Amino acid sequence: MIQRIFYVVLRTYVWVGLHFYFRQLRVTGTQHIPKGAVLFAANHQNAFLDALLIVCSSKRYTHFLTRADIFRNNWVKKLLGLINLIPIYRIRDGWQSLGENQTTFDRCTDILLQGEALVIFPEGNHGWKRQLRPLSKGFTRALQGALEQQPQQPVHVVPVGINYTAHEPFRTSVHVVYGPNFTANEIYRPNDPASALALREHLTQRMQPLITHIPEQHYEPVYAALEATRPDYLDPIALNEQVARLIGSPAPTARPQPTPTIHLSYRLWRLVHFAPLLLWTNIRSKIKDPVFAASVKFAFGIFAVPAWQGSLSIVLAVTIGPWPALLFFILLLVWTYSLPRA
Repeated sequence: MIQRIFYVVLRTYVWVGLHFYFRQLRVTGTQHIPKGAVLFAANHQNAFLDALLIVCSSKRYTHFLTRADIFRNNWVKKLLGLINLIPIYRIRDGWQSLGENQTTFDRCTDILLQGEALVIFPEGNHGWKRQLRPLSKGFTRALQGALEQQPQQPVHVVPVGINYTAHEPFRTSVHVVYGPNFTANEIYRPNDPASALALREHLTQRMQPLITHIPEQHYEPVYAALEATRPDYLDPIALNEQVARLIGSPAPTARPQPTPTIHLSYRLWRLVHFAPLLLWTNIRSKIKDPVFAASVKFAFGIFAVPAWQGSLSIVLAVTIGPWPALLFFILLLVWTYSLPRA
């Protein structure tokens, strides 16, 4: 009970933080989220920020699988357990660690049989390319136990597309698309490898329309041609139609790209928030995988920025008075929420 209260409170705080982090946060298709056992299967482009978007926007009590190497610290392991993260081990974690995945998949079985929700990224890795990578076998393993133990209990699969206008910068936009669900029981048959393959292929067909998907064999020229048109990555349907036209067609004339500028409002905001930004610069220099940068930036920002704003307001309260300090704090929040793209 206490864990669920902590989960709901933290999810609410993170959901508010996401609206500050993104300039536009669009969610569509939530009517496709059923009650009972459900597996959310999403594309994976931005580390654990992807999972947070699903956990917050789906409104389900959700568990999700994540890379095991972040569980090495005991204190971190306990904290991640409180928010329903489950480790999944890979070859790079050591061959001896792969046996631990059986415990992970057993827990997935229990979650689904209890009628709860599970988030998985079936591509098995993350990356910034505008495409759906081949789905891994681990996706079907997460479902296998529940489907074999209780074949009559429906397990719904909800395909999810996460579409970022840009992956790392602050105050960009994102569109989370929930596609029509289907029941895994209709396709998967115990001890039938062909049905497991059919399940992956079916999910692939359901996920591709929810994101901008550029086939690998055409990726470089089509992506370059697409970028030349200043695409709206929040609209995967229109962009997939454009991708289909670009394949095998001459590249369009590139539109003049605007010179990147930093808005005056953002320059002033950075000046006021110099302390957390300096600390973030130091943290960012130590992140080796750029795909992790936005997720770490968000996790750092939703605590560091309000803490700094609160500290400034306390100083103001001591020197001038509580009401001007409260007004100052509210203005800082409004200013942050209304910032243009960084």
